[in-house]
Amino acid sequence: MANAMNVHKKRLYLLCASVLPLMVCTGIVYTILSIYLVEGLNFSKSSIGFLFALGSATGASLSPLIGKASDRFGRKPVLILSSAAFLIVFVSYALMSQLWQFIIIMIIEGVAWVSMGTGAMAYIADISPMTERGQSLGVYEGTWNVGWVLGPLIGGLCADSLGFQKTFVAGACIIVVSLTMLTLTIQETAGRKKCLSEPLTPIGH
Repeated sequence: MANAMNVHKKRLYLLCASVLPLMVCTGIVYTILSIYLVEGLNFSKSSIGFLFALGSATGASLSPLIGKASDRFGRKPVLILSSAAFLIVFVSYALMSQLWQFIIIMIIEGVAWVSMGTGAMAYIADISPMTERGQSLGVYEGTWNVGWVLGPLIGGLCADSLGFQKTFVAGACIIVVSLTMLTLTIQETAGRKKCLSEPLTPIGH
């Protein structure tokens, strides 16, 4: 039993360590993105509101499908594809300049956000015993918050010293760390019941 609990915590901490660089990166970028769109690209404030709303609406509308995909294809592919999508998005921030281009980028970003959240939450539910799911989710949410504490601090400093576009590129490099860790450290759990006091058995079999 104790060994099983240690396995659960190890997998949880590996997930959190893998997601933390991505959360730092998003904290960096989203702190300065609106400023960049106004000062660097001369976008109107209403267009910025539209872009962010579009990303959120995309995520909200597709979240049931993403959840279904994580059940069918696995948590790990959803997490990896989400991180890869973020990489594309943040590189695009540094390269794109037209409103229509950012419309496409924000749609991709919305899909990436909901995929990361859905995949991670499902993974945690898979690996955690019933009595510790709340605690496990709290640890994961704490990781997000740490990233969003560090990200804005780093983002402001980098934007002042490097400029907007180089900061976006630096953020993309940070995402590579998350993508690599997710690929190498996360084990697939979809379709398995992770009550850690019992052996893993496929659901419905």
